[in-house]
Amino acid sequence: MPPITEEQKNQDVQDIIQDGFKGAATTCALTSIVVFASTRYCPWAKANINYAGKTFIISALTAASFAFSAEQSITKKHRGQERLKNMSLQWQCHQSLYTQQ
Repeated sequence: MPPITEEQKNQDVQDIIQDGFKGAATTCALTSIVVFASTRYCPWAKANINYAGKTFIISALTAASFAFSAEQSITKKHRGQERLKNMSLQWQCHQSLYTQQ
């Protein structure tokens, strides 16, 4: 298996950041809808959650979603590289069986 180049590393980092941003943007939009709807229609939330509380809830969930999405992307890339490495090793073993004769 060829070594990973600097360009490939940079591309992987960009992909991970992009995946994390997509997850964070989706979570931010959905969380905003839920938080603003609940503070409008739920009497307890309307009385007890101010603007700073709404902002904190949305930003905390967005940050957690970014971290989770990025971690999933890293895990997916690592599994793919391990699978390629295992396939390469299997191919080398398979070739060695035929070259020993």
